Amino acid sequence: MSLKILHIADIHMGMENYGRLDPATGLHTRLQDFSKCLSFAVDTGIEEKADLVLFAGDAYRTCDPTPTHQRAFAAQFRRFSDAGIPVVMIIGNHDNPVAYGKASSIDIFGTLGVTDIAIISKPEKLVIQTKQGAVQVACLPWPTKSTLLTKDEYKDLSETEIRQKIEEICTTIIQSWADDLDPSLPSFLLAHITAADARLSGTERSAVIGHDPTILTSVLANPAFDYCALGHVHRFQDLNPRGKPRVVYPGSIERVDFGEEQEEKGFCLVELDGKEVQYRFIPTPARPFITIDVTISPEDEQPTHTILREIERRDLAGAIVRVIYTVPEELQHKIDLRALRAGLDQAFLVASIVRKTETPQRIRRAAVSEELSCLDALDRYFENNPDLESYAADMKRCAQLLQRELEEEHQASSGG
Repeated sequence: MSLKILHIADIHMGMENYGRLDPATGLHTRLQDFSKCLSFAVDTGIEEKADLVLFAGDAYRTCDPTPTHQRAFAAQFRRFSDAGIPVVMIIGNHDNPVAYGKASSIDIFGTLGVTDIAIISKPEKLVIQTKQGAVQVACLPWPTKSTLLTKDEYKDLSETEIRQKIEEICTTIIQSWADDLDPSLPSFLLAHITAADARLSGTERSAVIGHDPTILTSVLANPAFDYCALGHVHRFQDLNPRGKPRVVYPGSIERVDFGEEQEEKGFCLVELDGKEVQYRFIPTPARPFITIDVTISPEDEQPTHTILREIERRDLAGAIVRVIYTVPEELQHKIDLRALRAGLDQAFLVASIVRKTETPQRIRRAAVSEELSCLDALDRYFENNPDLESYAADMKRCAQLLQRELEEEHQASSGG
């Protein structure tokens, strides 16, 4: 059998940091960015005549997307259905509601009875009919602790024990699927999880480490599967490049923040011919994020010109840009911020112009703005206070826990 599969994940529709409203459409420019990248992926799938789409979770930024975000996502995935390409979607951590029993953000596709789209919210092995024949898809959505906590034997477990129990259950489920596969049919493992060997992006490091259930790569790379399609980690990577099956994160389709500045964003086109599997990573037209970092020497008599020369070296067209400059105390008064902003006029958005100083109070005022997330604000703070770097990981973990508690309280107060 010859098959083409589009493997995509981590769309995060509704991520609206570092943007503004477009007066021509009334839509946020970052929504337009994410929609553009998703549209490109759908165009590619249709043009390449894909036989199947495997979506590995995280359709939206939150589990309660706005109607505008739902419309943007649904309009693109409807095109797969119109083209007769079946889609298997699994629930990611951002799709999953906090409260046990509540619907996920993508359950509506199943409720509306959209043809050729399977929505999977719990571990399940499917047989999907494609134009080239039947295939097996073993689906492992985001493993939530809320399901465990409804059972008496798990109620008194600590956070660490719950995480370990989830890891044990997921490992057992994957092995049971591998043992039960029909060897005459192509088989795929589709999972939204953290693999033990995954390289994380930017702020993912503090958000994931110590919190997420982690599955050994050796468990995912079970040779009973032809390809392992993962989601959750935003960086494109193949965790089993010399073995079978390939264990692949396509990464997110658009940059979320400056922590992903150096990463290409995209999706994978997987081709199976008999038992031979190959794939291509296809970059999306993601918006560039650019950091301009300049250190001014004490002998520099024209520090503004030095920074402007560095700005001129970069292609800023369409980019989200931040400038970080280190300047001796005695030269601070020579920095012309108005000239710097004028030099950045080709950028799509100037996120910040940050001066590294020796005065903590001034750093906070210069570096932190209301548009930043909590983790971005902490990143900015530690950039300007390298002597406190040893505290960074712990503080970020605490901030992540506080943010989750706030989100849970918000969910509870807005409908339980």
